[in-house]
Parts: sequence; structure tokens; C-alpha cells
Amino acid sequence: MEKAIHISHPQGLKYFDGGKYQRLYWGAEFCQNLIPDEKDTAKAVAFALKNHAAFSLMTPFVTDQGLGKLDRLFSYFKKNKITCEVIVNDWGVLEHLRSGFDQCFEPVLGRLLVRQQRDPSLTTVLEQQPPYAVKDKKTGKLSLIIHRPPGELYRRGMMASYISSRPLQDFLSGFGIERIELNHVIQGLYLRGIKFKKSIYTPFVHVSTTRFCPMESKVQKIYRIGGCRKECQRHFFKLRSKNIPLTLFKRGNTLFYKNPWGIQASGGSDCGIDRVVYQPELPF
Repeated sequence: MEKAIHISHPQGLKYFDGGKYQRLYWGAEFCQNLIPDEKDTAKAVAFALKNHAAFSLMTPFVTDQGLGKLDRLFSYFKKNKITCEVIVNDWGVLEHLRSGFDQCFEPVLGRLLVRQQRDPSLTTVLEQQPPYAVKDKKTGKLSLIIHRPPGELYRRGMMASYISSRPLQDFLSGFGIERIELNHVIQGLYLRGIKFKKSIYTPFVHVSTTRFCPMESKVQKIYRIGGCRKECQRHFFKLRSKNIPLTLFKRGNTLFYKNPWGIQASGGSDCGIDRVVYQPELPF
């Protein structure tokens, strides 16, 4: 099992343990405003080479502005003849790699494009729940609601991904995809039928991402997307609800919950997970 660590900024390199990790994931997964520049990326590449670690470049979903930033990074790697994986979370970036940098990188399908069921309250649907009473507002009559857990086919559907589709796998293979990135979702994983290599992230599960970053600053409230001061690098929120069994973490434009990897995925020896990506900090 290959062990990798995801680091978003130069200060995070302190978490790297050369005796423990064989691969360095570098960069932003969810926000184009946090895409690292060439200078910091060069430091990260040099650090990986010094520690004999393989290198993977993380990329978020982007607008034309973000694509320009990525294009400069891709050109830097191509110019210096540095081969690495690129974790792709935007279909346009995947096409851009194929059309402009063919054979330069190994594209990997990121978590935003794999599309798992990531609702942290799914366990309340899948597990046995006690009966509860509902009162009719008009008549005042009480009705007893009995929860019936869904069948095995439904459970598998909630644990699977659309990547299980054979035509879609053939489509992705046309882009050179050989690996996909997965969340360790709370309801478990059902991965049979997926021919690609698989990476699992721990401990943070990605729930949702938007283009609006609601950090509490006057600039964000007035200008929304265009007023980023990278407040997320200094602050994050903890969210709790009686309807959700887990604490949620909100950093910038993305929501997470914790579910550390450690339990064998459903599918037994066929699950194909051969890489664990550790995230020592709440991801950017």
C-alpha cells in the first residue's frame, strides 16, 4: 500500500516523514485562488526529489483565470521535463491536458469528478431507526411512523460511484485515466467493477464545494467571489446539527467531515485501493 501526504503550502512540508510517505500531493484541491505559484511549486518539487518521493500536482475546478494559473504550472513542468501525476477536478482541465500537454503528465480523476454519495446523514437512512409519532396539524390525530431499512441493492447504490459504468470507464480511458481518487464515505464503499487503480483520502471526507466562499469579512460580503483575501488559511468553522451524527468542518468554499480510513472497504480483495492519501490539516 503506497502512502501519500497532501500538503497545500510550503509551511506544511514539516509534516512530511520520509520514512512513512512515498508520495507528495501538492497544491489546492478545491479553490483556484489557492493554486500555488511556480516558486513554491519548485520548492515542493525539489523537496520531493530530495526525499525520494513521487510527486502529484493537485488542481481544483477553475474559471479561465484559474486555467491560466494552471497553464503556467503545466508549462513549468514541461519546460523542466518533470513528469508527475495531475489530480484533475475539472473536465476542462482534463481536456486541456490532453490537447496541450499530451504525454507530459499522468492524469488522475479527482474527488470532485468521481461523484460519490457524500451526505453525512446517510447512516440515518440506512440503519434501523426506532418508530416515532407524527401529529396531524388539522385533526390532531397521531400516526406512528415505522422506518424500514432499505434493501441490499439500495445500499450498494449508496456505497457505489457512477465510475462503475463500463462505458464511462472506456470514455475516461480515452483521456489516459488509470487512477481515481475516493472519499472514505461514512456509509462504506462498494467498488466492484471499477478497473482503475484507487486512492482513498483520510481523515477528511469532501461533502460539497461552491464558488461562493462565505468567510466572514466585509470584502467577501460585498464582492463575493472576487474579493478573496485567503481568510480560509487562517480560519475554519465547525458546524453541528442534531440531524447529522458528525461534526462538519467548513474551510473556505468547501464542507468536510471526518471518517478516518482503517476499515476494509466493501468488495474484499476486489476493492483495488492501493494508495492512502493522508491530510494532516483540513484541506484548502
